[in-house]
Amino acid sequence: MSHQIHSAWPIILLVLLGACREPAVVKQRGVSKDMYPDHESWESTIIISREGLLLAVADSRRMIKYNEQNIAYLTDEVNVDFYNEQGRHVSHLSADSAEVNTQTSSMRAFGQVVIHSDSGLVLETETLRWDDKYDMIATDDTVLFTTPESDTLYGIGFESDVDLTHWKIYKPWGVTERGFGIGD
Repeated sequence: MSHQIHSAWPIILLVLLGACREPAVVKQRGVSKDMYPDHESWESTIIISREGLLLAVADSRRMIKYNEQNIAYLTDEVNVDFYNEQGRHVSHLSADSAEVNTQTSSMRAFGQVVIHSDSGLVLETETLRWDDKYDMIATDDTVLFTTPESDTLYGIGFESDVDLTHWKIYKPWGVTERGFGIGD
């Protein structure tokens, strides 16, 4: 009987050592590797509103939230729908990941960021900031901006409202099919 007890110790020891390992922590921007999330969920939705007015609805396959830093990380495919002051849908953003400041509701999107306005304008870039207070988007990265009229504009730096109606491209270059009235 004592032989059976002694042969079980290595298995018990391995189980206990395995249980003592620290849980895996996902490395995120601005979070040290010894911090653990306060909340983690899959197929998550964040609704952003101000004074009862719907501003944005963000969906992701995975959300990791850190309460002390006021940050929720959205990963594994992010989709955000933006709404105007009348509550009408005005644009859709897709990205690889995003960070939402849970205190200010501002957001930063990362990786293959594409925003389609309901009027047919399309912006493509690698990073994008959204300031919910001013309802503006901006980036300092290279952008590709296309219009329904077949204009293709490039630039480094961009800012606009979320429906892409009032936009600025910094350091622009591009191609247009529109005439300028020269030589008519």
